[in-house]
Amino acid sequence: MGEDEWAEDADAWRDTNLAQIRQRLANGFDPSRRLPWLRTTPLHQAAQEGATQVIELLLASGAEVDPVDTDGATPLWEAVRHGWDDAVRILLAAGADPWRPCIAGRSPGAQALFTEMAGLFAHLPGAPSVSPRFRELQATVDAMMFSYEDYNEELCVAFVGDVPEDEVIRRLGAAPESCPPLETDELRDAEQTSPVEVLRVASPPGGGVALFQSGGILPVRDGVGRAVTSGGGVLAGAFPSTSPSVDIWRDGLPAGRPSVHEQLSDDSMFELWMCRFGDCGAHPSTATERTLGLMTLLTSTYITEEWLWSAPMRLVPVMLW
Repeated sequence: MGEDEWAEDADAWRDTNLAQIRQRLANGFDPSRRLPWLRTTPLHQAAQEGATQVIELLLASGAEVDPVDTDGATPLWEAVRHGWDDAVRILLAAGADPWRPCIAGRSPGAQALFTEMAGLFAHLPGAPSVSPRFRELQATVDAMMFSYEDYNEELCVAFVGDVPEDEVIRRLGAAPESCPPLETDELRDAEQTSPVEVLRVASPPGGGVALFQSGGILPVRDGVGRAVTSGGGVLAGAFPSTSPSVDIWRDGLPAGRPSVHEQLSDDSMFELWMCRFGDCGAHPSTATERTLGLMTLLTSTYITEEWLWSAPMRLVPVMLW
């Protein structure tokens, strides 16, 4: 593998490759070199991997400690985002700026103050003051996400906000009066005998509307999002247990498909930050908890598995082809 190919390999900058990296540096490889295909630097890559030996070697070889990648992130930001305590300590000791704004005006240190890494930053000079109100808000969102810890259904579920249940049914092309609530056994029998695709639709305690198909994926998923939110409203749907992405629809139009571990940006929704999207390990919440948490935060709809499988629901034929 040539030097260019080797440098652009996302797996190149790991501690397991320390000997090879040391040899490349001895042969003149620039430790601060920009890696165009990866859109980053070797130190960013090592920080993402938590490769402490590589980080130390790069810094000792003259690598810039606070380079900015094309997203605006520094290696310290990446180390925080991926939850690597030891990498954070090394970068801080080398002079990395904990309060340098990286993404959406947020600094690595400010992000860390809301994770289990808070102790590495709270005592540092320049630490920002976080209002009790904001801490309470984040704690409330975290508690809501953690309440989904036992959710393990693999089916596709959608939450709807700002649209009453009867109106959801109308927008799906059915008459509410023709879709009476059915108990669990009745639902199952009706689903099995229905000649067309059907959705279960119901309003969980606390508000909002939930819809799902007990067999798996929502039929004509994009059509459902468009139909349900046309005329106003928001829908957030996902496979919470098997996929890290959430499909969001507002007012009949797709409003994004954020993924749990993707890097956030300056124009990312505030709700994504609150639900720890972009965090790859600094916070103990799981991808399922974050996905369902975002769906709840966007729609004010909250479910439990017990409710999902035991509450009376309405079967709605979906004709959106």
